[in-house]
This record gives sequence, C-alpha cells and structure tokens, in this order.
Amino acid sequence: MGLLSRFSRGQLRLNRIEALSDGVFAIIVTLLVLELKVPELHSHQSVSELCRRLLDLSPKFLSWLISFVIVCKFWLNHHHILALARHANYAMVWLNSLFLMFQSFIPFPTALMGEYPENPLAVSFFGCVLAVNTVFFILLHAYILRHLLKPEMAGTQDVHIIAKSFIGPAVYLGGAGIAWLNVHAAFVAYLLTPLFFITPPGPSPASENATAREIAEA
Repeated sequence: MGLLSRFSRGQLRLNRIEALSDGVFAIIVTLLVLELKVPELHSHQSVSELCRRLLDLSPKFLSWLISFVIVCKFWLNHHHILALARHANYAMVWLNSLFLMFQSFIPFPTALMGEYPENPLAVSFFGCVLAVNTVFFILLHAYILRHLLKPEMAGTQDVHIIAKSFIGPAVYLGGAGIAWLNVHAAFVAYLLTPLFFITPPGPSPASENATAREIAEA
C-alpha cells in the first residue's frame, strides 16, 4: 500500500503533460501519412497505369483516413479531460503515459491493415489495438473524475459517462470479430466508431437544468 500511495502524491503542472501529449499526437498523425508512398510507374507518362496504381492504394488511403479521424478524436477528448483536472499527480502522469504509449503504436496496425486489407488477421488486429487504446483513455478519464476533478466542476459531469465510453472498445472489438467474416464490414465499423465521441461529452442533464433555472431566475 505504501508504494501505491506514492502515486497519489505530487502536484505536477498540467501544462507539461499537455505539451508532451500534444507532441506525441503530432508525431502520430505525421507517421500515419508517411505510409502513403508515391507509386512507381513503368511508364511515367501513362495516365491509365497511374490510375490503376492509385486505385491499388485505396485501402491505404482508407486506413490512413480512419486512423487520422480516430487520433484527432482522441486528441480532442484528451484535451477535454485534462481541462477537468485541478492538477496532476504521479498516477495521472503514468496513466497518461501508458495511454500515449498505445497511441504511438497506432501507425503500425494502420500500415498493416492498409497493406493487407483482405487479411482478416490484419484487419482484426487494428480493432484490438484501438480497443486497448480506448480502455486506457477511459482509465485516465475515470481517474481524473474520481481523484483530481476541479471543485467547481463537481456535479457538472454525466455520472454515466464512463459506462457510456465502453461503447468504443465494444464496437472496436466487434469490428475485430466481424473482420473474420467480412473485412469490408469491419472497415465500416472502424470508420463509424469515432462518431460516438467526435466531440467531447456535454454537461450532465442535472447541471444543464440547474443552469437553465439560474438563467430563468436572473
């Protein structure tokens, strides 16, 4: 217990964590696009050959698009939950670091799925990696809500937000399973999943009602 209690210590500045996190996110989206290589042509003047080669690259373009949207969704929601914290402690730093570690791995399954779009293992592996990423994000979010929430934010958060967040890993794992039956359906599942949290969650209904009453009484 003594070792565990050490993680709750420290009042670290959030701006350092935000700077590191933003840098990692920036590197990730850069690495994603590096997998899109210009095709080599036998005849540099051939329009039809270039068209065929670009069509051959369509799975890589789709994989890049899906991952780019997912990473941007993670970045936006990550920015939102860090703004809820009054400060950071060692536990939050390490949870954030584990989340960033799995985020930095995303370019690999993206490249694998783009290179072998008809291989169910490659497409399924992508969903499993994204499910793990989402779970670590949920753990970070839950820790902030339970231990580091700003006093002025108390009562403003949806009490069911953590439970709702598990829609993400459930759908990613569902896509991973579907990949063994139909890889194209799995691609669709991966593309639609970020739409559940394309913007950060709003305030709780109770908080909105209280705000509305205050406005009406003013």
